[in-house]
Amino acid sequence: MRSSIKAGDVLLIEGRSRVGYIIKVISRSSWSHAAICIGSLNSIKDPKLFARVEASWDGDANEPLLVESEIDRGTVVTPLSHYSNYHMRICRPIGLTKADRDHVIEHMVDRIGTAYSVHQLLDLARFLIPWWTIIPRRWHSTLFEHNAGESTKAVCSSMIAEAFGQVDFPILPLIQEDEQGTFQLFRRNPMLYAPRDFDYSPFLDVIKC
Repeated sequence: MRSSIKAGDVLLIEGRSRVGYIIKVISRSSWSHAAICIGSLNSIKDPKLFARVEASWDGDANEPLLVESEIDRGTVVTPLSHYSNYHMRICRPIGLTKADRDHVIEHMVDRIGTAYSVHQLLDLARFLIPWWTIIPRRWHSTLFEHNAGESTKAVCSSMIAEAFGQVDFPILPLIQEDEQGTFQLFRRNPMLYAPRDFDYSPFLDVIKC
């Protein structure tokens, strides 16, 4: 994995926590967590980004690093070796330019320190499973409503989808055909993404290690 993973790659992880188990069940996938590789500390050329990452990582400067959001730690920098005993998959954006990749990484680094959104996780569960058959209407989803303070929080998959959205890179876009037979591509709400969507995306290659 160390020799294969590159900056900008999405790493999918089969987690073992209770929250991870719930995510696997509601998304019907073996992937419960997603992180993005930002490269090693020594590979970061931008002085501001270097300082930001260095403040969060004091280990091996050549270790591949990930930015991820976890329910107990928020958005943090984690070494790839942390997941050495986990089932993982590398998904690489197809045709992503260096400039766009750097912008995605910058967006992710800027999110370091933000909290994990449990509220959004519950809304995603409502979206993926037809809870309306058993949950009272007054407990409706607030997925598309503005919630004060929630804009500074995120779950792992939506944060990554938001970063790629900054450079108009599609993951699983909505495609609609009009009466003239013209197809239009619409960006999905990043809050609707689960880790499995990066595996299903036709715009990311699965890297065989």
